Amino acid sequence: MKPQSLHARLLTDFLDLEAATGVGGARWEPFQLAFLNHRGRFAHTVKARQIAWSWTAAADALADALLVADSVHVFVSINLEEAKEKIRYARNIHAALRPDLRGAYPLARASQTELELVNGSRLISFPCRPPRGKPRMRIYLDEMAHYPDALAREIYRAALPATVKGDGFVRIGSSPLGARGLFWEIATESTRKYPGYDGRRALLPWWEVHALCRDVVGARGSAPDLPTPVRTARFGTAALVEIFENMFLEDFQQEFECQWVDAATAWIPWEIIQRNQDDALVCSVARGVDAAVDALAAVQRAIQAGTVEGVLVGGIDVGRVRDCTELVLLGKTTTGSLPVRLLVTLERTPFDAQAQVLGRIVGGLPCSKVLIDQNGLGMQLAEQLARQFPGRVEGAQFTNPHKELWAVEARVQAERGATPLPLDRDLVYQIHSIRRGRSATNTATFDAERNAQHHADKFWAWALAIWAARGPGVAALPRLDSLRKQEVWG
Repeated sequence: MKPQSLHARLLTDFLDLEAATGVGGARWEPFQLAFLNHRGRFAHTVKARQIAWSWTAAADALADALLVADSVHVFVSINLEEAKEKIRYARNIHAALRPDLRGAYPLARASQTELELVNGSRLISFPCRPPRGKPRMRIYLDEMAHYPDALAREIYRAALPATVKGDGFVRIGSSPLGARGLFWEIATESTRKYPGYDGRRALLPWWEVHALCRDVVGARGSAPDLPTPVRTARFGTAALVEIFENMFLEDFQQEFECQWVDAATAWIPWEIIQRNQDDALVCSVARGVDAAVDALAAVQRAIQAGTVEGVLVGGIDVGRVRDCTELVLLGKTTTGSLPVRLLVTLERTPFDAQAQVLGRIVGGLPCSKVLIDQNGLGMQLAEQLARQFPGRVEGAQFTNPHKELWAVEARVQAERGATPLPLDRDLVYQIHSIRRGRSATNTATFDAERNAQHHADKFWAWALAIWAARGPGVAALPRLDSLRKQEVWG
């Protein structure tokens, strides 16, 4: 693939790609040049994760902004952090342009969600909401399959008219999320025709990208006909092979091989999860100790402002494989709804530091009950926090009967629409990863342990928090007979 459009030639001739990406030895992928070459109104891409589609969209938008004065480019992402990331990409790309070009088109204004050039062109990025405003808009719908269904249709319905005048366009790109939803419908035309995308649909599994494949040319000829484990071992980079070895097969096929994985075996199906997703939900997400402290302060401010409930319940799952601990706090409302208000991930964090930050969170927020995994390595942490907060923190044994209770209660509440969820990809994937099975003794099991690296820690922290909302003595094991009679069991 060669650069043919002005956009492609501008970027390949005037951009320091290594500086723009921060990747030594970076090279233009064929799909990126095809993306930049295409100047039609519609384009649709089913893509693997981590192939730099979002970066390419930002590069395309910046090139177009340089070439077309007063043009408006809008990115729609699944959440605010991913929206900000598009602008970070665009700023880095602008900074890596050849100095004479950058000097001729400096930034007139810049924020976390918007850039404006001196020629009047703008790049605007926001989380899941319909794009409205000026005509001739250039719109990029990133990870569209992950938008809640009703919102995806509303965003798409608003996007097309915004491009109707002149040279506006729509670019859609996403990894799959089951054989359902508007993104899937456009890709497969299973319910109706979408002729504007004819010839403009791209399928980009990992073996189409040099960053993930050791031999793209060879893989194109044989990889599609090989089983996933074989083609990954034969053509995948060392990093991709490591990822494959630490993911469920179905998840890897969906995330990296563009397969529309059937969700029928999931304990909580996608349609139930998306029914609970709320793009406007006030929720703080943190990874690491410092970010957790900042998130604690954010929740405290939200409680003072009245946007988060004055009573919280929580669940903590102590990771036993990746040294990863997950905390989930839910608001306890007067209507029985349990919205997620705080997600904290502590990965490869010493237990003393975990105890300190978790204690700071529980002590600094109005938590009425927090259940914590006390199995294995979690025992010490559970005992320490239970002593520090008697009556508020309680240990929970991860036995199959207990996990059955928690999983059933989580699904019951989700089916009622009582568990508002943020648009957080990791959380919903882990909720969806739980499968109901049978043990050797024919008892029910609820697990995501199909390999040694993933225990759906976020799901269990969330399920523990839902169980904690039941009130005092929540870790006790009641009879299962009444729960088994509920419709959820079929």
